[in-house]
Amino acid sequence: MVLLNVVAAKVISFMEVAHEKCEIEENNILTNLPVDVLELITKGLFINDYLALRAVCRSCRKTISNVIENKHCYPLPEMPQVFLQFKYSRFFFSLSKKSLHHHLATPPLRYADKCIGSIKGWLIMSDNSERVFVKCFFWNPVTNVRIMIPSKLPLPPTCEYFPVRGDREKPQLKKMVASSKPNCNGSSDCHLVGLFDDFCHIAIYKLFEKSWTIVVSDKDSGFRDVEIIGTKLYVAVSDSSSSSILVYCLKDSINGPPKAKVLAEFPIISILKWQRSNGVFCYLAKDEALRELYFIYMFCNVVTTPENRHINANGFRFFTDYAQPLQVNNFEMFKLDTNKDPIGWQNVELEDRVAFVSNLSSIVMSRDELNFNKDLIRGNIIYFAFHHGCAANPWASLQLGMFCLTDSSIKYFPVKKLKHDDIPRPYPVWFVPSLL
Repeated sequence: MVLLNVVAAKVISFMEVAHEKCEIEENNILTNLPVDVLELITKGLFINDYLALRAVCRSCRKTISNVIENKHCYPLPEMPQVFLQFKYSRFFFSLSKKSLHHHLATPPLRYADKCIGSIKGWLIMSDNSERVFVKCFFWNPVTNVRIMIPSKLPLPPTCEYFPVRGDREKPQLKKMVASSKPNCNGSSDCHLVGLFDDFCHIAIYKLFEKSWTIVVSDKDSGFRDVEIIGTKLYVAVSDSSSSSILVYCLKDSINGPPKAKVLAEFPIISILKWQRSNGVFCYLAKDEALRELYFIYMFCNVVTTPENRHINANGFRFFTDYAQPLQVNNFEMFKLDTNKDPIGWQNVELEDRVAFVSNLSSIVMSRDELNFNKDLIRGNIIYFAFHHGCAANPWASLQLGMFCLTDSSIKYFPVKKLKHDDIPRPYPVWFVPSLL
């Protein structure tokens, strides 16, 4: 083991200067290592180092490529990263390094390609270059593998009680969730659900089938958020007087829209936390491993202007812009308790788990899945990544940070401005890097 650690240290050292010493490729230590030893070394590397090792020489490229293809071993587990879209660039924010970076294989994206979600190492992207439909695809930015969704999603008509804003003719796809990651062989039980920004439509699709199913909200309610666990679709809906969680069985969407059942009302908000805030946002999250549904409240201070505050015909409030960047001041978490009768919510502490919350993807993971230093994964921690529009100060609108449920402390992670004219685009997305 000591010898292996010494060799691994030599590998890391060599990787740092490999681009300057390509001429010694045939004589370096790596070309003389047995394949099984090199495979052992890869188990002690993170993904970026894994890919950097593959780029060192022909021998390493062959060995690492075979390891990836045959799934002999994997890199160390990664902390979720934040995928950030800017006007002219795309980056990932690393929690461990507190900085922006590119994955080695990440190519530039077109401006029309927008990230709308993520699932198990894959980003869910939409191509918005057409006016009447949107094309979607899965993209692994580590390996640069793309899986196109064969059926185009037609944009639904405008709801008369919630018209689209600006000069757009139709509502746009705002968010998409998936039940599982896609399979590259063309067969998958993966379901997709898209939420449109008019809050009146959701689109349901089973991967590799012919067409999408569009579900329209009731006139008196609007869709707030969506999440999938297995074949169950959970939808947060609200109107001027009540808010609840609907559940759809996706197996019933083959011959038309599935039927919704009211599962539970929204959890009761803490009065004390509400009194200290003038704004509250809610997000659905899931623990993929345990198949558990979470409900997260984010409390914040909101400053708007009268011309930016709107209420649609069913009482749904929304803002086109904020006068100042939001100030996050608290969170509250609940877990769906199906053992209750009727089904309800359990207020939870994240003792052995870590939550990652954003507009487009919110996940809860066990600390055992995160092979990282104790400070990053200590209990009762919520990491958040938001960009709530503030035209006057778009960079300050991008907020990445950590909230402790135990003592209500907040730590922000500033993002260094890249270019004077490069501005963030909504919305940040949590993403777990993976080679598969």
